[in-house]
Amino acid sequence: MARIDDYRESFRLASERIAKSDLVRLALNSGAEVSFSEGGSGSIKLSFLGMPVEVVVDGEVDVRRSDGEGDLSLPEKILVVHYLLGSTGKPATGEYINFRQVPDGRFYFDAFQRRARDPFLATFGRSADLFRRCAGMLGGNLVDGGDVGMEFCVFPHVRVRLILWEGDDEFPPEAGVLFDAGIRENLPAEDIAVLSGMLVYKLMGIARGLQNVA
Repeated sequence: MARIDDYRESFRLASERIAKSDLVRLALNSGAEVSFSEGGSGSIKLSFLGMPVEVVVDGEVDVRRSDGEGDLSLPEKILVVHYLLGSTGKPATGEYINFRQVPDGRFYFDAFQRRARDPFLATFGRSADLFRRCAGMLGGNLVDGGDVGMEFCVFPHVRVRLILWEGDDEFPPEAGVLFDAGIRENLPAEDIAVLSGMLVYKLMGIARGLQNVA
């Protein structure tokens, strides 16, 4: 219960900052779109993990999918508002770094491994074709690297690459998670670890769905 209370408090605090912010500036810096109703409420729309997301500011702050396809989890809502608040307007750079190169990344590295790399390897380490298929269904694009490398545009200015070396009878599988260096201008290490885990678990969910149908 303490953890959900922490999430609620984190969202409350971030929502208060959003409500007091210049929505036009937030949208410009984050690569999002902003609009205002005649009643004065504001709406910021952006893409998050392939989902169309809307942040509505009308006294209170509501974060939701704009296509009506299900609800966002509380951690997902927190990540969206943190991205809006943290973005500096600098787009992706084309230079890629690992998690240890993120400010404070060494401090959160073990949590990052548990959230992202380890479950990714457990699910796809011996099934590169499954990874390629699931990643394509989540909007990933093939890139050079490993046996299969896929890049995801998680937020407008945030790109993540998952690189897989498939295991066999002789060698264990290996994986790498890389980030466009611009992520350092948009999210802190803790949020980057959470984001990475969300990406991996969405891929795992797609894999389970495909395997259940087979």
